[in-house]
Amino acid sequence: MTEQNKMDNTLQDSGGNLIRKRIAGAKLTAKDRLALEYIMKNQETACFMTSAELAKELEISASSVVRVSAKLGFESFSMFRRALQEELARERQKDKKQIPYERIKDYTDLSEEELITAIKGNVLRNIERDQTAADYNSYHKAAALLAGAAKVFVVGFRACAGFAMSLNVMLGCVRPGVYAVEGSRPLIDALVDLTEEDAVVLMSYERYSSETAFAAKMARKAGSHIIALTDKYTSPLCAGAEAVILSSTDGLSFYNSYAAMVMAMEVLTGLVSRRNKEQNEARLMKMEEYLRETGQY
Repeated sequence: MTEQNKMDNTLQDSGGNLIRKRIAGAKLTAKDRLALEYIMKNQETACFMTSAELAKELEISASSVVRVSAKLGFESFSMFRRALQEELARERQKDKKQIPYERIKDYTDLSEEELITAIKGNVLRNIERDQTAADYNSYHKAAALLAGAAKVFVVGFRACAGFAMSLNVMLGCVRPGVYAVEGSRPLIDALVDLTEEDAVVLMSYERYSSETAFAAKMARKAGSHIIALTDKYTSPLCAGAEAVILSSTDGLSFYNSYAAMVMAMEVLTGLVSRRNKEQNEARLMKMEEYLRETGQY
């Protein structure tokens, strides 16, 4: 039985609040409880940190962090981290967000000039909210995964389908082996051959695409590296993700605002390009030669 299947069985058997149930029944030292107190209070970020990163934050050894997860009955630290992620994903069911036709009421009293000003101001606020040290760390992780993967699959459906195609083109200019999965071919056909050497970029925002959530499940079972571009840590895309890049999508129209996500796409492409500078220059020069010859650009 694979580690992924063991984790799935554990979650199915234990139901909600798995971690807290195990903490209550475990024999823990005072030092163990201090570590767990930090993890549970900061669950949204801690569940995406490595044992080394948590150890640095807690000023203890990485082996101490791993031992805490073992005392809770997890066979590995990665299974402990996955359980934290799954509990957060279940909590998202409690969140309520206005559906599109309800949001229309929020701006019916504005003039067209006021609406233009309000939407532009909202876009700028969304971008500013996404500039934090934690986001920078996520960008570094994601860029390393994208640069080092054998193949990269960019998954997005509905409103994110076009963005998946755009990111596919952008990344495809700076590295080979990038594929868009956006509904032009069956999802299962596109991802059935995923391996541990591949990276999968998942793009979806509330209300989340069930197809993208299923793609996340396929990536987890394959052991692929997962990069989630979404709006909150409780998104179903985040379970099993090694890098999570959050973008604020609050909008004044009936639809989400995706400007912050587009910024994230540009940052990721720039970082990946920088990591493969020599290869990129040769690749882009070759592409430019053909583009000039065909006039297709």
